[in-house]
Amino acid sequence: MTALIRLSGAAALTGGGLRVAAAFIPYVPGVAWLEGFYAVIDAFLLIGLIGIYVSVSDRVGRLGLAGFIIAAIGQGSIIGPDATQFGIDFYLAGSVVLLAGLTLLSAAMFGVKAMRSVALLWLSAVGMAVASTIFGEVAILAAGALLGGGFAVAGAAIPKRPIVDPAQTPSQIAM
Repeated sequence: MTALIRLSGAAALTGGGLRVAAAFIPYVPGVAWLEGFYAVIDAFLLIGLIGIYVSVSDRVGRLGLAGFIIAAIGQGSIIGPDATQFGIDFYLAGSVVLLAGLTLLSAAMFGVKAMRSVALLWLSAVGMAVASTIFGEVAILAAGALLGGGFAVAGAAIPKRPIVDPAQTPSQIAM
């Protein structure tokens, strides 16, 4: 489990950093390299989300679990080229689901004082996404940067948290 958490921490840090950078790259629909770039970011964020949740799962309870599941479904649905089917913009729908899940997970994290800076960045991203209905593209770009920042901060924090399997003996832990 330790290897998964550490790998997912690196994925969160990398994906979050790339998501912050992506906020400054103008989006052009249908450009292959850009769609690939976003797919890589989204895959890293999904892997990162798993590790972030696992690293706080013992403290965030059912609300945190519900938030994680909803966020993972949203994040998973936006990996790959943006698609509109049956009149539904799946990137937009997935983003809304992701942010709803991160809102619940953030609330649970705040409640147990776990990764509060991450929760604050994610909630700020949600606020900016809502503000985009008034302020438009600038707020969307800010929301993306805040979202990525939250993942990057969490990814940087994950390896610093001691990870101990209670089933291990003291000699196994020292290895």
